[in-house]
Amino acid sequence: MKRPLVLVGFCVLLTLAAAAFFGAETARVLFWICLGGFCVTVAVGKTRRAVAFPLAFASCAAAFAAFCCYDCFAVEPPRTLDGKTEAFSGTVCELPEHRDGRWHYTVRVDSLGGNVPSGFKVRLTSQNGLEAGPYSRISGKAHFFLPPGGEGFSSRGYYASKGIMMFAYPEEYSGLTVAQPVEKPPYYYALRLREKLIGAVKALLPEKEASLVNGVLLGEKGSLSQSLVDDFRADGISHLLCVSGLHMSTISQLLILVLLFFHVPKRPAVALTAAGIFGFMAVTCFVPSVTRSGIMCLLFLAAPMFSRDADPLNSLCTAGILICLQNPYSGADVGFLLSFSATLGLILCAGPITASLNKIFGRIRLLGPVVRAVDAVLGTSLAAMLFTLPVVLPEFGLLSAVAPLANVLILVPSTLLMSFGAAAAVLEILLPATYLSRPFALVAGLLARYVRSCAAWLAHLPNACISVSDGWVMLWLAGTFVLFGAALVLGSGKKLFPQAACLSVIVLLAGIFSFQIANHDVTCFTVLDAGDGISIALTRERHAAVIGCDSYSSGKIISCLQKENAGKLDCLEPLTQGREEFTCASDVAARFRPVFFTAQQNSMADSFVCRAGQQSTRSIGFQSSEDMSFWNSVRVEAEASEKSCAARITVGGLTFLVCPRKFDCGKLPNSWRNPDFLITDSSEVNSLLCPAVAIFSLDRRTLGKSATDVKRCRAFWTGGYGNLVLKLKGNRVLSVGRET
Repeated sequence: MKRPLVLVGFCVLLTLAAAAFFGAETARVLFWICLGGFCVTVAVGKTRRAVAFPLAFASCAAAFAAFCCYDCFAVEPPRTLDGKTEAFSGTVCELPEHRDGRWHYTVRVDSLGGNVPSGFKVRLTSQNGLEAGPYSRISGKAHFFLPPGGEGFSSRGYYASKGIMMFAYPEEYSGLTVAQPVEKPPYYYALRLREKLIGAVKALLPEKEASLVNGVLLGEKGSLSQSLVDDFRADGISHLLCVSGLHMSTISQLLILVLLFFHVPKRPAVALTAAGIFGFMAVTCFVPSVTRSGIMCLLFLAAPMFSRDADPLNSLCTAGILICLQNPYSGADVGFLLSFSATLGLILCAGPITASLNKIFGRIRLLGPVVRAVDAVLGTSLAAMLFTLPVVLPEFGLLSAVAPLANVLILVPSTLLMSFGAAAAVLEILLPATYLSRPFALVAGLLARYVRSCAAWLAHLPNACISVSDGWVMLWLAGTFVLFGAALVLGSGKKLFPQAACLSVIVLLAGIFSFQIANHDVTCFTVLDAGDGISIALTRERHAAVIGCDSYSSGKIISCLQKENAGKLDCLEPLTQGREEFTCASDVAARFRPVFFTAQQNSMADSFVCRAGQQSTRSIGFQSSEDMSFWNSVRVEAEASEKSCAARITVGGLTFLVCPRKFDCGKLPNSWRNPDFLITDSSEVNSLLCPAVAIFSLDRRTLGKSATDVKRCRAFWTGGYGNLVLKLKGNRVLSVGRET
């Protein structure tokens, strides 16, 4: 075999991704299957001499075994703390993060009450900020609970890939004690440098531009607006906000240019560049995507030292193996899978695609350099898109139609933004009083403004992203693997791969359009998994309405509307007067600009509600009741009490009563009290109501504590298990599904 390391790397990563998706129980079964396959291929002389088959089965079996052992000894023991309150002490091991109005601290547990071994990480959330920085010690009582999600590429698996096994929040009646750092390892100084770089950019630029520069340069997403993140996702350029190969190559080239400018000899320059790359990996917190690209860069720099040529495929697979050995749950990190698959696409296909484009469009001599530059960007973006589709489609459910154009317009400016932003931040730290950083900051700020505007414009184009269905996408992926396997066997190599790729693309496009046709005249009623609050999205043929915005993050609502390919928001109605709901309503209105906005009249003075009303075409405040109809089949009626209102939604011959827990059910009309469906964020069904089905929109912690009354009706719930989706077509015909 020419490249045994490549075979081992692919087998290990694909195996761990499958293990993370299907769970530990399935992984144990697959381990024995792979072990049996290894024994059979070793026993048969023909396959034994081929080497590849026994090596592949052995790699898969070893990866499944490593995953099961890690799950048994490192993941499952901390999960026994779910729902318990324990005294603990730990060390903050990352920079604090402020998001969704809360402070989040990654804490390594050093000691813990009970029989659970220490040494794992928790994500400690506090409403108020603690005086805790990197390597500060925190002690006290906390309530532990599992991250949301279950099997598959869920939030739980993602956090396990980062070593975070549990979430926690402080016990209500006992505070936490914070002590200053006792030890300051090298990573402490890397985190402090990251903090200073972020602070330098914020000091030099306005808030919006600074947040984008920090997001692109350092992967700092905490201060990014949800609308910008959604725009990048719709444009297919989310990789710019994840530090990976593009960032690493830009930083390494910048370091080499600076060192050569000062006439540093080649070998010391390479050594200093390698040290700079490792330092950048530390400053970006050793996330798997940057660790992968960093290892590849280090191998590329080290190859000439040993009189060897760097092999990109071997370097990529070596990086993948090292990361997976450190944490077998790395296969659950979607960012790492995207980074790996995109790099694989660049290695295998970027060159041939670019060459083909140059043959077609490079005949005009006058515009030759420009055309070749555009072809290079298109070649890399198309290669990366092709290889990341098996991850993007099942995970996000969206296919960006503007991704090639977005990469042409934004990729080069974002690369320049990184270079100028890095130079500005470093100069501001080293020479703060010289104003040398200001010209670099000015260029970085202008580029950031351009990138924001361009991303927003592209995301708002008609059909910028196309929604797809998980079920048929998985069938398409399985069919694609079978298709390429058949091409490999029948073509005795890669001869039939172009034809297989064309057939796969045709099937994908046919699936997308047939999915659109199948969903014609279907109203999708989605109860969002939004914590202890009610958020409902109705979508139909690119039109949408949002009833209730009581979510801990507007991103939940915006993401749902994008996934349903909503191009026009016809109605937006908050149901309560809580500040959190007003904030979400304002964010949704800023993103989609609703045609009609309505809220209780006595809440219209709130600045967030006023802002949402100003962003709509028509805004009305009602005092006691409201009645509106749209799409020729949907009717929404609202009844107000003191600080909240209930809504009755009639669609497809079915009635849905949306009743917040603060609403006085005694004020409901008698005709409303026997709905087909009740949606509530209360832990029990009010005695005045007699629904056929109850849907409880509750956080998992609240759901676990409550004694939910489900005796009088059938019950569904969100509780961290994902959105509940009801699809209605015709009269009283519906299907119920779960969307994680």
